[in-house]
Amino acid sequence: MAERIEVDTCVVGAGYAGLTAARRLTQAGTTVAVLEARDRIGGRIWTQPLSDGSPVDRGGAWLGPDHDAIFALAREVDVSTYKTWVHGAHLLVDHGRIRRYTGLIPKISPLAIVTIALAQLRIDRMAKGLPVDAPWTAKHALEWDSRSVADWIAHCRVRTGIAHDLFEMAVRGLMTGDLNEVSLLHLLALVRGHGSINTLFSIEGGAQENMVEGGAGEIARRVAAALGDAVHLDSPVTSVTDTRDRVVVQSERVVVSARHVIVALPPALTLEIDFDPALPADRIALYRNSVAGPESKTLVVYDEPFWRGEGFSGQTSEPDSVAEVTLDATPAAGRPGVVAVFAFSHVAERVDAMHESDRRQALLDALAARLGPRAARPAEVIETPWWKEVWTRGCSMAHLTPGPLTRYGHLIREPFGRVHWAGTETATISHGAIDGAVRSGERAAAEILNRL
Repeated sequence: MAERIEVDTCVVGAGYAGLTAARRLTQAGTTVAVLEARDRIGGRIWTQPLSDGSPVDRGGAWLGPDHDAIFALAREVDVSTYKTWVHGAHLLVDHGRIRRYTGLIPKISPLAIVTIALAQLRIDRMAKGLPVDAPWTAKHALEWDSRSVADWIAHCRVRTGIAHDLFEMAVRGLMTGDLNEVSLLHLLALVRGHGSINTLFSIEGGAQENMVEGGAGEIARRVAAALGDAVHLDSPVTSVTDTRDRVVVQSERVVVSARHVIVALPPALTLEIDFDPALPADRIALYRNSVAGPESKTLVVYDEPFWRGEGFSGQTSEPDSVAEVTLDATPAAGRPGVVAVFAFSHVAERVDAMHESDRRQALLDALAARLGPRAARPAEVIETPWWKEVWTRGCSMAHLTPGPLTRYGHLIREPFGRVHWAGTETATISHGAIDGAVRSGERAAAEILNRL
């Protein structure tokens, strides 16, 4: 028999958006229940302890210096952050040739550097003209929404081999999908919400500048702890029924009657809930065209971050390889050493299709070629193909295909009766980031408090 609960607001999803909304609602003196499908909180943030207790992040991990909302939440629950390790040489691998460099600019031809810089400048200029809350109303919105990102890159004059490969990989890493199926307008909206495309690409001064002591999930853990019994795990929601004066949210373990509901899920999961009244066709079309693509994050764990002592930052890149991008993801304590390895879109799928032993060997061979023979002897390897996580279906955010943003973008945050929407995909500032999820939860809570 399912437990029956009556509250002011039911929150569906215990990621950062849902937990933040629940916290703000309870702080305002209202009652909440949070239903989470997984057996853990955090959503696309997944902090896991190693055998020695050291925290590592299998999912989202980094915060930018302008991510004010998540930093404020961290201060509220007394969690500190630390800087991502960037000291030493970075490495770029180009068809077997390893180039060492420091700073932001790899050692490739001046022409290649200029073409990338000009492409980024053009993207920033287009993005700057977008209304941050309604990019679909911009002067050239229809034109940009009709084009794919792949088409724009093909015509942006970044054509020399390594320059094209680097730029394409970097953008593919942002949108995590086939760039032929990603709206240029959505890329521009993402850039608008972060200030510049270089911010999204960068560690120092950018979106990867900071990590969280105890792992990115530590803030969420403390928020959930304060909510206590209001959080219900292993409770995937199957239906949301509006009975005019209340909304009934059904799961197998818990049934919640509430005055309002906040759905804080990736768009693909929203489509698996039975709404009554049914979601209209335009909203369904919006969610069907919001696709989270393949992305893998592999943590390679060593007794210590040996690469630091050998003059390497741990930051490497090799487009189209088993380890397209690596970053130093060592915990704040400085041990054990952790390299986070990423592959995006079709590359992630190709790597995942390899036999496990072949994939592991290819990964260690790639790291050893870059960081030396010690990289071939890790203590542990933790793989997470995010598009295979049943309650996620892809990372790090859903991208929109060409067309729907100008047609249906006005629905992204618009309530549906008593149902409100949160999640990083609904954010404007910090769209796609942890900070965006927090901001979306605060917005959704404010909407409900205004109604209450």
